[in-house]
Order: sequence, then structure tokens, then C-alpha cells
Amino acid sequence: MRRSIAALIVALLAIALTTASQAGAQPSAAEQSANIKRLAQVPIMMGKDLKAEGSDMAFKGNLAVAGSYEGIGFFRILPQAPYLKQLSFYQCPASQDDVSIVGHYVIASIDSPSSNSVHNAVCNNTDDSTGKEGIRVIDISNPLQPRQVKFIETDCGSHTHTLVPDGAKTYIYVESYPLGAPTSNCNPESHRKISVIEFPTKDPSQAKVVSTPDVSPEIGCHDITIFPARHLAGAACIGETDIWDIKDPAHPKTLSRIFNPGIMIHHGTGFTWDGKYLAIGDEFAGSVTGECAGNSHSPSGALWFYDITDPTSPSLAGYYNVPRTQAPHDTSESYIACTTHVFGIVPTRDPHSYIATVAYRSSGLSVVDFSDPANPKEIGYYMQTDKLPDLWCAYWYNGRIYTNDLSSKLGVSVYQMDGLGRQDAHYYDGILNPQVQITNFAD
Repeated sequence: MRRSIAALIVALLAIALTTASQAGAQPSAAEQSANIKRLAQVPIMMGKDLKAEGSDMAFKGNLAVAGSYEGIGFFRILPQAPYLKQLSFYQCPASQDDVSIVGHYVIASIDSPSSNSVHNAVCNNTDDSTGKEGIRVIDISNPLQPRQVKFIETDCGSHTHTLVPDGAKTYIYVESYPLGAPTSNCNPESHRKISVIEFPTKDPSQAKVVSTPDVSPEIGCHDITIFPARHLAGAACIGETDIWDIKDPAHPKTLSRIFNPGIMIHHGTGFTWDGKYLAIGDEFAGSVTGECAGNSHSPSGALWFYDITDPTSPSLAGYYNVPRTQAPHDTSESYIACTTHVFGIVPTRDPHSYIATVAYRSSGLSVVDFSDPANPKEIGYYMQTDKLPDLWCAYWYNGRIYTNDLSSKLGVSVYQMDGLGRQDAHYYDGILNPQVQITNFAD
């Protein structure tokens, strides 16, 4: 009987989501460049009239996976209008549900004690993660009915994570750091590490923590991007960015440390596809507040570029900031900083062309050409003005740019930009986890 009730709930939810998603792509006021247009904006629906706060994204074929603080949204990517259709919602609330895909599993980061008790029908009656923090493993063999199959508890939870493929298994770098006052499992003096999970792709039930590399003197890391072609990782660790040798994925070795007094919070990284440069995003003031300078030469909350031709001796090459202030908005809406948040590097066919798609929170989407890192320039942008945007991430995937919105609950938006089509960039074959820069291209 429980299974019948659960199936009925899923079916009813699918109907509600389909109706809501079809109604979600409405035109809105915006400031934008002439070479970019928004094709769709679809809220992440938990049910009728209930929208979720978005976080990170991952892609597999024509499936887009959108994390949120209330659970995970699954969307079908369509070649024509409406361009995006929500299939289901996995309602297991937790902070912040950053997502990646390996095989037919979604890996989700849980950075607050989670509770499954209210959502048993959707959380599959699993209680092994109740009150815990760490990594949730969700089987998406049927994206209409995702189900949790494993939970791995990690020290200090998992704010974000990064996959490191290694043949028949995948390692998961679990990034975490103390938030606020010390807790029993997350003390700023004793944490100072990442957790490394060994994940057997064919048997996730055997996944376990196999090492906890020390990242002292930092309290932890916020995000890590890997570039397997050079066996490198760029680890944004709050007060500095470290470049690691990951030939032995379970035991990364530090090659160099980047300390820049102009960067307030080392938040995320990305490699150019030739492996020559590393971009570092500054989440100024933790995005709680910050300057909306409207000046591409302002260093506060900027995107910084380092030459890592020699990864043991990185050198500063330049930086970029969004040349706009935050979007106009109703004064009843809360203030959101204009700061570099989560970004992606487009796999351009020209190996010397470097293009980043950047989520600048309340300043919207900015597309940056940093082929000359000393003189980067914006080549496209889109900023919604009738609602205050809060863009969490911005990724190019197979001809389109996708963003996810946090506090304004605007959902997943889809954009098309001139000069970023199949003739300009490699299309991915299979899975895109943006922090895993593998050349799994279809052409």
C-alpha cells in the first residue's frame, strides 16, 4: 500500500510540475546585449505554487539536474520551445544540494542536518541520513522517480563536492568548512581538511571515506575544479587557492598556493581548456553584502586570472568585474550582492579563445572573453529588471547557457548567444559536471 500511495503522489506531482513548467516561461523586462536572448525561465516546482531556491547544476544528455535548498529538480532539455520541462522533484530538504552526476546516480552535498521524516513518500522511507550531514547518493535510472540509495556522513558535512574519475571508481572530494559558531562535528581549529570518498561506480553501497587531506592553514575549502589532462586541481580554500597534483586522487599533493589580498573569499576555480590559465572567483563578503561598483576595473568580488603554465609558480595575469550595478527592484525585496559566484569555462574550438559564463548574483549573467587575460572584456550579458535576480550559477552546455536562481526563486533560465554554437565550441558527449573539466566531447 505504501508503494501505491507513493506512486500516486509522484504521478500527481508530475502533472502539477508539467502544468507549472509550461506556464513558467513568460517574457520579462531585462537589460541585455543584442547578441543574447533568453529562451525560457522555468521555476523549480516542489508542487503547485511552491517554488524552490536553486543552487548548482549538472547535465547528462538531455537531462538537466538543478539543486535547491528544498531538494532536486529534474528537467528535460528540449530542442524547441518550451526548451525546458520539469519531470520531477526529489523533495529532501537540506543545505545546499550541490549536484553532480556519475553513471545513473546523482551525488548531492548536504551541509545541514537533514530531515526525511516529513517527506517519506518522496524520500523513499530512508532514514539513514536523518540528522546527518555529508553526501547523498540518488539513483536516477528513472528520473521520474529518483530514490536515495546511500548516504555517506562526512566531517563538517558537505558544502560542495567535486568528482575525480579513476577508471572503475570515482573519488569524491568533499569540500566543507565551519559555518558560524563551532559545532561538535565542525570546529574551525580541528577541521582544516577535505574528505575523500571512494565511490565504486557499479556498487555505491560500498562508498566510504578513504582519506582526509590536510588543507592547513585554511579552515577548509569551498570548491575544487579538476583538470585531468594535466592531473591538476584548483582548490579554492577561503583564504587562498591551492594547485594540487592529483595523480594519486586519494592523496592530492600541493604544488603551489595563491594568496591575493585583493580576494576576500576564494570561492571557486576554472581552467582554460588548454590548461594554461586558472580563473578564481571572489565571493566578496560571502554574497551577504558587497559592492555593486558597476566598474569592470573594480577588484571587489572580481574574477581573477592566473598563468599556471608552471603550476608550481602561478603568476597573476589580470582580473574582470561586471560593469553594472544590481538590477532595479522593488524596495521590499532584500539586497543581494553583485559578486562573482559560480561560473563555467566554455570549451571553445579555438584553443586560444577563453570565454567564461559568470553568475553575478543580482547583476545577472555576464559572458566574458579573457583570451587576453590582462584585458578581459564582456561580450554578452542578460539582467532581468522586473524582478531582482539572484543567479547562483551560469554554465554553457551544448549550445545554450543555463542559470539557476537562489533567493528570488526564478528557477532555471535558458539563454542562446551568438557565437557560442556548435561551430564555435565542442559539444559534450554524455555528462557535464562543470567542476570536472574532462574532454568528453561529441566531436
